[in-house]
Amino acid sequence: MDERPSAFSAFRRQALLLAGLASLLFPPLAGAQQVDTQAIRDAVRDQLKAEDIGHGFETLGVFGGTPDASAARYSSNEITLHGYKLPITHSFRDKDDADGVAPYLEVTLGYETAWQQTGLGADTGGPDLVRENYKSYSALGGFGLDIPVGTSTSIRPVALGGYTRIRGSGEFAGPNADLLHDTTGGILTSMRIDSFLAGGGVEVLHERTLPDDLRLHLMGRFSEFADIPSRVSDPSLKSTGSFGFATVNAQLDGPLGHLFADDLRWIAFSRGNILIGSQQAFLGFDKFLEVGGGLEVMTPHLGYGVEGVTLRGSAIIGNGVRGWTVGLGLAF
Repeated sequence: MDERPSAFSAFRRQALLLAGLASLLFPPLAGAQQVDTQAIRDAVRDQLKAEDIGHGFETLGVFGGTPDASAARYSSNEITLHGYKLPITHSFRDKDDADGVAPYLEVTLGYETAWQQTGLGADTGGPDLVRENYKSYSALGGFGLDIPVGTSTSIRPVALGGYTRIRGSGEFAGPNADLLHDTTGGILTSMRIDSFLAGGGVEVLHERTLPDDLRLHLMGRFSEFADIPSRVSDPSLKSTGSFGFATVNAQLDGPLGHLFADDLRWIAFSRGNILIGSQQAFLGFDKFLEVGGGLEVMTPHLGYGVEGVTLRGSAIIGNGVRGWTVGLGLAF
């Protein structure tokens, strides 16, 4: 298991800080009628800034919106993430023009949820239970060029831009839970971050037809983003950061017959993903491998430029992370 701290384990350290603050600030309640709630709130803010938790939360939105990292269920001893993603890509290159440079477009819509439950113990004088829940919504678009290099290889530089929204809530149980809930409003409870994404990437794609109507697809891609907050529920969450993803994919597909006059093909693939930058520490893992397969249905008669629909699934294997993916894609 990877021992690097994640955004969510950082949240756990934040919860432990709250427990320590509670042990110092709340005992005087026995002989006093007031608690310095602003002192608690300022202490939480200071710790958030020290841990750069805002950047960690933004990682969740970026991770859910990039076409480089597959939507999936990721789970470890500390966190569970569910992701749902619809990637759409299209090259405007004419199939009969193997040497021409053509525009290229991609859109990725993403939705992710994450949660963690932390038991602290009431003996500290603080809360004995903290549950964190997060949701992220993202839309990322890319425009670039499809540049052929030889007969089977192309390079795609892409400019990327988009928007993410992250909502989060924390629930406390045990001593002083209500007070902690009230004093952390907008920070740990009812949290919200809206951000712009801006960046770019480069993709190298190699496609080759093999005997028996087999097709080989090789792809390598690197993307880098800047996350620029536009609206936050508390100033302590405002943090501009950068995020990088590198992906290498190998796919082999072949004919499987016909389905209602449509061509049906099987797919086998493996995909390696590496997270580059500070999000390695926030998510708790920095690399993982996907191995899986699927089906592709060629459906040019659907119109709207849709030439095929793919459905695929895979197992996730990584140090500090495990899970599975299920993906739906459209080819234009």
